[in-house]
Amino acid sequence: MAVFTPYVLRTESTWQAAAWLVMLAATLTGIAVLTRAELLFRRLEHDAHSNVSET
Repeated sequence: MAVFTPYVLRTESTWQAAAWLVMLAATLTGIAVLTRAELLFRRLEHDAHSNVSET
């Protein structure tokens, strides 16, 4: 259980805090990977359409 004090956020264990940090990092990494993949697919799709219209 978290105890909120004016200067310190205390948790029951450091393992719990570490687990939250790992989950946060994994989530942010996943969002970044999906965003990068979406941009790559859009670029490939755009290149494919521009190659077809040139011929």
